[in-house]
Amino acid sequence: MGKIEKILTDEESMKQISELAQMFMDGNGSTGETGKSLPDTDSLMKLTGIMSTLSQGDKNTELINALKPHLKEERQKKADRAVKILRLISVLTTAKEKGLLSDII
Repeated sequence: MGKIEKILTDEESMKQISELAQMFMDGNGSTGETGKSLPDTDSLMKLTGIMSTLSQGDKNTELINALKPHLKEERQKKADRAVKILRLISVLTTAKEKGLLSDII
């Protein structure tokens, strides 16, 4: 869970994942340069939808980020954790809606 949280909050990692998803999307499910079949386009669309939820802000995270400069350092760290948790909840909710977690949940 900690590793997932670290990836989700690292802008460079998110950029790389988005580029990878876009690369697969450009293939439209056809074969790539290697001649191997690309993963199911539907799954990639679902993953892309999940990734887009990370870049979107919501009212709660915007409020926390707006209040953060007015908090003591200790509470700023707690605010950062709260934002990370809200992002994870958003990702899980979107994944469930897209049917990616149907086997788990």
